[in-house]
Amino acid sequence: MNTRQTSIDCYNEIKANGLLSKKRLQVYTAILQNAPCTSGEAFATMTTKENQISQSRARFTELRELGVIYEKGVRKCRITGRNVIEWDLTDRLPKDIKLSNNSKKLRVDNALNALRELYKNKNTSTDDDWRNVADFINVI
Repeated sequence: MNTRQTSIDCYNEIKANGLLSKKRLQVYTAILQNAPCTSGEAFATMTTKENQISQSRARFTELRELGVIYEKGVRKCRITGRNVIEWDLTDRLPKDIKLSNNSKKLRVDNALNALRELYKNKNTSTDDDWRNVADFINVI
C-alpha cells in the first residue's frame, strides 16, 4: 500500500466526523487499505463471516460522486482477471452532504412519533402529513 498522508488525514477526518454512511465508510476503508485497487480487490478484503456486505458496486459510484475517490485508470483485476476500473482516494472531504445535528436515536424517535400521530389521525390525514412522515424516515 502506498497511500498518501493527505488521503490518510482525510480518511481520519471523515471517520471522526461521521461524514459517510456505514456502508460507504466500509467501502472507503477497504479502498484505503488496498489503494489503488479495483472494486473486486476491495470487496475481497471486506467479505468475512462477521461482515457480509452486499457487493454492490454502487458504493463506488456514490463515493466518486461525493468526490472522495476517483477512477485512476483501467487494469487487470487480481480477483476477477478482467480489465476493470482502478480506484484511488482523493484528499478531499465529501461534497454536498447533508449533516444532521440530531442523533440517530432522536431521528428514529421523531419518525416513530410522526407515524403514531399519523395513525391516530388516519381518517383525517392529508398528503402533506404523509410527506412529513416520509421526510422523517428519509432523514434516518
